[in-house]
Parts: sequence; structure tokens; C-alpha cells
Amino acid sequence: MQSAPTCTVLLIDDDPEQLAFWSTALRTCASHYAVVEAAGAQEGLDILRNQEVDCVVLDLDLSATSGFQVLLDLVPDRRRPKIAVLMLSRLSNPTLANMALEHGAQAFLLKQHTSVGALDEAIKNAITSVATALDEDPKVT
Repeated sequence: MQSAPTCTVLLIDDDPEQLAFWSTALRTCASHYAVVEAAGAQEGLDILRNQEVDCVVLDLDLSATSGFQVLLDLVPDRRRPKIAVLMLSRLSNPTLANMALEHGAQAFLLKQHTSVGALDEAIKNAITSVATALDEDPKVT
């Protein structure tokens, strides 16, 4: 008997093959997630306005808008994130990775070097990190 999902993960990627791959992989290997898919930045932001999500896995290289812009919308104050955000990208660039981390992403993962197990672990760590930060900062509501 499968257990009910314990948290919701929103995948935002405008590449249909990548979106399907990561979504299927998470659903198959990590049944504790309810996975929601967004085929672009605007769709992802719309979902976030209407649904509670525990973690966003965001592609950096979105065609309509930069993944960085979405990150800044989701985490306006990097010191007090209210939602866990992971960047999952095919772009191997240390400068981009550092910028993502400096602007509030909990992790920057390369698609070609990330297993589903590693993504699962990064999601768990990111959710825990944000929850801990919220518990420690009485100014965050």
C-alpha cells in the first residue's frame, strides 16, 4: 500500500520532455510527493497563487522569462525565504550557480549530473532549511 503524499513539489520547466521526465521520476521514486507541473514561468506563478506548495524545482533557462526572475519573485528576501526553491538546470556555469544561491535558491543542481535520489534529498533539505529559518525568525509570518 502506497503512503499518501506528505508534501507538494511544483516543477517549472518549459521543456516538455524534461518536465515529464522529472515529474515521472519523482512520482515513481519518491511517492511522498504530490507533483504539480508548470510548463512555464507564468503557469508556475499562477499555480502558486492558487495552491500551497512546499518546494519549487525551477529550470533556470526558461524561454519566456528568466528562471532568475521567477526566483526573485518567489524569494524577495533571501535571508527569510518563505518557500523552498531549487534550481535545476542544464547550464553548467559556476557564476550562475552562485548567483542562484545568493538570491535565495537552496540548491543549484545540474540536470545531467542529478539523480532522482539526489533531487529527492535536495528537496527534503531545502524544505527543512526553510522551515527551520521560519521557526527561528519571529518576524516571518
